[in-house]
Amino acid sequence: MPGVIWWMLVLLAFVVLGFVAVVQVKRWVSKPDEGSAGTGFTLSDLRALHRSGKMSAEEFEKAKAIIVDAAQRAAKREAEEKAAKQNGNSPRDRLAS
Repeated sequence: MPGVIWWMLVLLAFVVLGFVAVVQVKRWVSKPDEGSAGTGFTLSDLRALHRSGKMSAEEFEKAKAIIVDAAQRAAKREAEEKAAKQNGNSPRDRLAS
């Protein structure tokens, strides 16, 4: 009988270690890369590409317009969300109703 208890403890230890390993792997896989903030190219990145000759003036202007437009839309969206929070209703509340 003591042998059965010992093997049950060994099995329990393997199960616990397996669970810890799975949790650690899930954290590691879902952790975002430290180098990428998800912002894409910045104007500084575009200027550097243009200066180094890897991007033409036309490409630079097109990309700059896209980035500026996206920044303006993001600022407008943030201002609307801030105003909605101050008024006591968020855009998500309007979608739910």
